[in-house]
Amino acid sequence: MYPEERILIDKELKKRNLEHLKCDYLYLCSYNAVIDILDLPYWNDPKFQGLLTSTIWKSNAEEVQIILSLKEWEDPKFQGLLTSNIWSSNAEEVQTILSLKEWEDPKFQGLLTSTIWNSNAKEIQNILSLKEWEDPKFQSLLTSNIWKSNAEEVQTILSLKEWEDPKFQGLLTSNIWNSNVQEIQTILSLKKWEDPKFQGLLTSSIWTSNAKEIQTILSLKEWEDLKFQSLLTSTIWTSNAKEIQTILSLKEWEDPKFQRLLTSSIWHSNAEEVQTILSLKEWEDPKFQGLLTSSIWTSNAKNIQIKLSLPYWNDKKYIKLLTPSIFAITQKRIADAIEVAESFSIEEWITTSFLRKSKIQLLALIHYLQDNQIPLIMNEKLHPIFTLAPSVLKKKYHIDLKLLVEQEKIREVKLC
Repeated sequence: MYPEERILIDKELKKRNLEHLKCDYLYLCSYNAVIDILDLPYWNDPKFQGLLTSTIWKSNAEEVQIILSLKEWEDPKFQGLLTSNIWSSNAEEVQTILSLKEWEDPKFQGLLTSTIWNSNAKEIQNILSLKEWEDPKFQSLLTSNIWKSNAEEVQTILSLKEWEDPKFQGLLTSNIWNSNVQEIQTILSLKKWEDPKFQGLLTSSIWTSNAKEIQTILSLKEWEDLKFQSLLTSTIWTSNAKEIQTILSLKEWEDPKFQRLLTSSIWHSNAEEVQTILSLKEWEDPKFQGLLTSSIWTSNAKNIQIKLSLPYWNDKKYIKLLTPSIFAITQKRIADAIEVAESFSIEEWITTSFLRKSKIQLLALIHYLQDNQIPLIMNEKLHPIFTLAPSVLKKKYHIDLKLLVEQEKIREVKLC
């Protein structure tokens, strides 16, 4: 390209407010070729405007015009295909794809997304014409990520004899296209699936792992131990063989107090976190052992250690707050709630529900009760409004907590 042409193209794009179309491909085109595309009348139609991106320069004006003039674009089911990656196909390909008679069948219409342009007309037609789609068990595979595979792959996958076995049919979801024939066949043919304890792992999330990982996981000797078998759920696939083996081999599992933690939610943590949590010295103290439930895995080692080291647990009146839900409450909320409770001398009656509310919410509720001459403590219990969610407060007591908080802010400003 001559420098003069480049200058002209840049000026034209600036004039039309289309400078986002600049790219290396653009400057391989002549000035006239660029103008021919930009002057096409179709850009006034909102449904085509998303196609005007820098990838358009991979095409030419004649190709672009043929594609945009196709009558199929009047059909709503095709309009999801109008994205800029259409320019990776040529006009003849696009027309052939849109003309396929299979699109009249509702079961194929979920495949009409822009990822279709990763494929080609011949592949698409071969995939859509497979007789296996008449079988209801395969129809859940008809999602747009099928275009990650080619027709030969798809046909080989669908024809695997293992799909006749009911225990494998839960694996027939669109996640399968993240894998390939060889991996799928290797996974399905593992003899471990004959063992009932492993069959709970046969869910579509298995496709996030590869055959070697899966075989290694299933072969771990620890699964012979009954205490570990409750961990055999599909969430295991969020982990990997090395992490799993490290977790299962921890010596702490020999201690009965930790065995309640052996639930599948453990896979939300990694081996280092699990080991750090189990080795905390605080677990030797009986007052903390009630916290050893599977809800601990929603937290992390640092947060757990901070919570256990709070000074409040040295005071007998706060021991009752040591329930597993404490891990879902921030350190600040705990400190603020106890500070508020102590300033109004109600600390003996507070519960974890009290801790869940912010400082300003608690003050707003306390002042509401006081303003209405309602006691904070009723029948040796904290007034129930402190334990209720805002929606329940509004429905049951007609108390708008949001409004009370706004009033509390005004009160604080006046006091200042």
